[in-house]
Amino acid sequence: MRIYKLFVVAVSLILIIACASKKEQAGNMILQKKIKAVSVEKSAEGKYILNLTGDSSVKYKIYYSKSPYKLTVLAADSLFSEEAMKYSYSDEVITKTAAFISDQGATLEVYLSSDANYTFDEKDGNLKVDLQVVKAEIKDLGDAGIEFNSAEFENVELGKNVLNISNLSDDNNLLLKIGLDGVVKYDFGYLNDKLLYIDIFDVTSQITEKTLPGKGIVRRIKIGSYYPPQKVRFLVDINMSNPIFAGQNGKYLILSNEVANVPRDDKYITSIESIAVKKYQSIIIKLTGNPVYTKKVVNGNLVLEFGKGFKALKSVKNTMAFANLPFRKVTVGKIADKLSIIVVPNGEIYAKVEKVPEGVMISGSFNNFSKAEDVLKAQEIQETAKKEDTGVKNYDKKDLVNLSIKDMDVREAIRLIYFGRNKNIVFGNEVKGNVSLFVKNVHYQKALDIIYQENNLIEIDEDNVVWVISKARKDEIESKKLQDIKAAQQKQELEPLVTEIIPVNYSAASDYKGVLDSVLSARGKLQIENRTNSFVITDTKVNIEKAKNLLAEIDKPTPQVTIEARIVEVYDSNNTNLGIQWGGQVNNSTTAYNFPATVGLQGNTGTTSPSGNGYLVNLPVASPAGAFALSLGNLSKTFALDVALSALESRNKAKTISSPRITTLDNEEAEIKSGGTAVIVPTGDNTATQEIDVGIKLKVKPHITANKMVYMEIEVEKSSLGSVTGNTATTEEKKAKTQVLLANGDTTVIGGIYEDEQSVITQQVPGLGNIPILGWLFKSRSNISSKKELLVFLTPKVVER
Repeated sequence: MRIYKLFVVAVSLILIIACASKKEQAGNMILQKKIKAVSVEKSAEGKYILNLTGDSSVKYKIYYSKSPYKLTVLAADSLFSEEAMKYSYSDEVITKTAAFISDQGATLEVYLSSDANYTFDEKDGNLKVDLQVVKAEIKDLGDAGIEFNSAEFENVELGKNVLNISNLSDDNNLLLKIGLDGVVKYDFGYLNDKLLYIDIFDVTSQITEKTLPGKGIVRRIKIGSYYPPQKVRFLVDINMSNPIFAGQNGKYLILSNEVANVPRDDKYITSIESIAVKKYQSIIIKLTGNPVYTKKVVNGNLVLEFGKGFKALKSVKNTMAFANLPFRKVTVGKIADKLSIIVVPNGEIYAKVEKVPEGVMISGSFNNFSKAEDVLKAQEIQETAKKEDTGVKNYDKKDLVNLSIKDMDVREAIRLIYFGRNKNIVFGNEVKGNVSLFVKNVHYQKALDIIYQENNLIEIDEDNVVWVISKARKDEIESKKLQDIKAAQQKQELEPLVTEIIPVNYSAASDYKGVLDSVLSARGKLQIENRTNSFVITDTKVNIEKAKNLLAEIDKPTPQVTIEARIVEVYDSNNTNLGIQWGGQVNNSTTAYNFPATVGLQGNTGTTSPSGNGYLVNLPVASPAGAFALSLGNLSKTFALDVALSALESRNKAKTISSPRITTLDNEEAEIKSGGTAVIVPTGDNTATQEIDVGIKLKVKPHITANKMVYMEIEVEKSSLGSVTGNTATTEEKKAKTQVLLANGDTTVIGGIYEDEQSVITQQVPGLGNIPILGWLFKSRSNISSKKELLVFLTPKVVER
């Protein structure tokens, strides 16, 4: 019995050992599944192909996330080969690849700069993933209900030379034509009441004369070239100041006080440049004209929409992409037939838009702008870019160093180079080692870069503090920040949701839906309550607070403009009338013949002369102001002569002044009307009345620019009742249409609606009235002269709140 028990124990031990051996062998089999190679290929069409080559037993799972954009490939119970672990790839779309072993197996993370569509094919342990980047700006704008189309680029040359100038002015009007070889950026204005300046930028003058003689109201013209900025300036000395209009067509820049002489002034984007300095990036949009634009944020993208008349030159790139910078992409297109620029940020950044002499500058940074950092303006950035582009090292002597050191402590060497540069230096505990260096007339930053590269160090310059640490320490800090971000995201996903109602005060809530959607989380919901014009938002408290703050920034009252108008209508008429009446009779004149034995002569015009005889010529003035009559006859009353002269001169002068005032919203048309409605009742069977509006009608559409000037589209119409027949009636119309840019409170004058009528009416006896001198006895004349003029004075004033 004892032997039997020993046998059972022995068999059990053998079985246990065998099972353990099988499990160990199975475990070894599992651990032997391996991914041998990883690679990324990019096609000419911009598609990416991710390839993983592994053992036939390797199985893959693929996950995709959008915060951040990341593709994760997981192979359970598998390992990477040494070559696959070391593989990495990065460009402007795939920013980073990371291969590591997790608790679940081999994991490959592919980080993307933007949203992407993907498809995959798995076969015999191999995986092929096709990635296609989504055009984020068009997709996002479409979601907000904004159609973004391709822009048209004009094949127009950018001007480089001023060729000539022609002075076509007369004694009353100014007209200057400046010859160019392309479109240019220009500016003009008055230095004083009688000195006009014209600046043309980034050009060279081909005019040899420095002073040109005057003509008309121009007394003389001076020409000079200046740098910086590079420009040609014309100083025009004139007798009197006038409102000036300007426009260019690529061949001429024309200035005149008559808007009809000026061509349509198209404004162009000449170039878009990106400049990066340390952690800053600036997009500089160069323009030929004054930048008139609106800016807004649509689904996290910055949209600049330029005013009417803006175009882009053919040399401008329609798309620019960047890697590891605050701005990921810049695209030129059209929104509602207006040239627009879409700037796509690289995650959450700080950005600002401001006007610069060249046009518009968009600045961006991953950190908030501090006071010290804000000093880095456009001129400093451009100077840095010019030095980098041309390769010219125009360093200040104080920035050059001469060093000859051997086996010096690396900290002391860095302190030595920074000595006297007003910098605070902090070293990490891991910064150790010695350095030997011999340099002569080298920029101090270059010498530092050599030391950093040799010792695997890096510096971080923040708020005038230079922090020198190792690259490994920097990677550790960034990894910690990434973990903190992920932890914050996970915490946010667990936060309870709340619902709040946020009212909109100054616009329709639907106008801001796309903007507020951009700050909500994936769990957030936004609804519009049209009855109360409010948003109903469900999200975490933090995101709702972001939505409130964003709405407070954009939901502001639309600026208003008060337009004061003075409408002056002047009428002047002068009528001169001269008339004559004369007649007589000769009776009982005896002849020497049997027939006729007697002769009698008298006038017969149907009117009676003072002597009782009829007038031979009867052309009097109706209701004369003065008259002269003369009657002659003999005692026997056989002969009588009556003469009457009449004259009338009338003059009528009238001036009508109206001063209407109206207030309208920015970019909203206002209409002022002074007149009435004429009601015409036709004769005949058709007795339907006809109403005709007559009078003065003024339409004004103002736009407040960023510098508080007012751009106005103006249309003036003067109508009056014309001829009226039994069945029809007509009107006489005069119109003027123009566009002006005025400073707040300035006044512009619209004239030229002028009418001068001269007429002469002659009544005469046919044939006899044409006899020289004596013909005046047989005719009367009326001279009619009338003048009408309409002047409109407009003064826009921005309503301050």
